[in-house]
Amino acid sequence: MLRSWQFWTVMAAIGALTGLFAFAFTTDPKIVPSPLVGRPALAFALTELNSGERLGLADLKGTPFLLNFWASWCVACRDEARLLEAAHRRWGASAERFRVIGIAVQDTPDAARKFARRFGKTYFLALDTAEGDISLNYGLYGVPESFFVGADGVVRHKQIGALTAEVIENQVTGMLDTAKATQ
Repeated sequence: MLRSWQFWTVMAAIGALTGLFAFAFTTDPKIVPSPLVGRPALAFALTELNSGERLGLADLKGTPFLLNFWASWCVACRDEARLLEAAHRRWGASAERFRVIGIAVQDTPDAARKFARRFGKTYFLALDTAEGDISLNYGLYGVPESFFVGADGVVRHKQIGALTAEVIENQVTGMLDTAKATQ
């Protein structure tokens, strides 16, 4: 038979767990604060999958860009592939105005190229290092994840999960408006 204090201890534990679960169900798992938002983007050095062109953070000075981490094996990456290409075609026609950069994570060059051909990706595509240095530096939880970086090199927004047309529109137009205002 439970003593009074044991009963209340068990009830308090049940209450605490219930409260914890209730709180967890009220939060959106895609909204995870990033320590990078509001801070300068971290340096990277990339080699384009097809052309061998080199690109680093310093090359993007003064140009807002979207850094998208993806993988050929990622189902959600398929959903956003055409949106990213549309953003590249709409705003990235001039590489000085806006760039879309895709970094394949835990992928092979052949699989990444095949995925890019299948989904018509024509923007700058590269692979993360074999050790995953770039994705680790950016604190990835998984793929897809995207970072919107302003012309000043500061991370403006982090998106966990597949991008939507609305998020892309809002973030890119906001960055371009800010870039115009500071010129």
